[in-house]
Amino acid sequence: MKNHLFSVDVLLVVCVYTLSCIDALPYKLLQAIQFENCPLKNRCSLIQNAAFNDRLCECDYDECTTFGDCCIDFARPNSRKASRQTCMPYGNITYQGVYVVNTCFSGYLGSEEVTKLCVQDNFSDPLVSAPVTDNSNGETYLNQYCAICNGVSTTSMKTWEILFVCDDEDLEANDISWDDIKYDPALKKWGYDKYGQFNACKFIYDKPPTVSVTGRPCRSNLISSCPSTWNRSRYRRECESYMAVVTDRSNKAYKNPHCALCNDAEKDDLKCLATSVSHRTKIDFSYALIMDINRTYGDIVGVSRSCEGRQKYDPFFKKCRALQCGIPGYTSVNGKCVKQ
Repeated sequence: MKNHLFSVDVLLVVCVYTLSCIDALPYKLLQAIQFENCPLKNRCSLIQNAAFNDRLCECDYDECTTFGDCCIDFARPNSRKASRQTCMPYGNITYQGVYVVNTCFSGYLGSEEVTKLCVQDNFSDPLVSAPVTDNSNGETYLNQYCAICNGVSTTSMKTWEILFVCDDEDLEANDISWDDIKYDPALKKWGYDKYGQFNACKFIYDKPPTVSVTGRPCRSNLISSCPSTWNRSRYRRECESYMAVVTDRSNKAYKNPHCALCNDAEKDDLKCLATSVSHRTKIDFSYALIMDINRTYGDIVGVSRSCEGRQKYDPFFKKCRALQCGIPGYTSVNGKCVKQ
């Protein structure tokens, strides 16, 4: 009887470890593609306790089915759960990201405009559009709108650093300054004028050194679905089911080899994403203006403007303003951002 009970226990352990003795996708699906594979980085049975930067997928079943980043031998078709978070890129390392809250709390009864801008920001107000971390628990929100509609106290909001990046090879270090930055309402972009022509720039956000972020790390800017014209349903299903990040010859990244192939990548060009940050390609840009509004003095790198009280200088709108509740028409009352 003891031997019989022992064998049952072993079977249970095996099934708990693989999570599904029947439904998990077979690893041979990945092997069949015959690309430059790396099972030590994309197979749960071999990854074990590897650090995030030493693996290409996740093995924490309850979490990875929510975020859609399970390794193939932990993934099951159509098992992904709904999530209130999105993978947000940050910093200047390619594919580096962290999950942030990008929807409002279901019980939020405030402004419809705040709800809309939490999900679909137009970046007309860059300082409010920057990610915000709740300093009390390390939770990060896509922007200040999302922080407000999730009830984050204005006193614990920490705004991320803003890099205003311009890809113009002809720019010299002193060609433009914050005073030259303007918004084009037709293009809905920020940039600068040069030779009578508007040049759009982009925003890159980075974690301030003083902020502790608890969000789940992720691999950002991945192609994770097949085009609508792709008619092989099995590839589409497998593309959406698991993660084993690969890159092609042009360094374009895909969630897995099935996603790569249904987007016309050549299998001979595919290789596993470089896990070491030192081997990743840095995001290349010609010129950047850097801003950290959390600094006690000299709030903006390269700009020296003094403001009264707890206000900060906004280089986009060229004025001092309160940024802990920076949405126009709102004010901070007892730690909450409410409509005036």
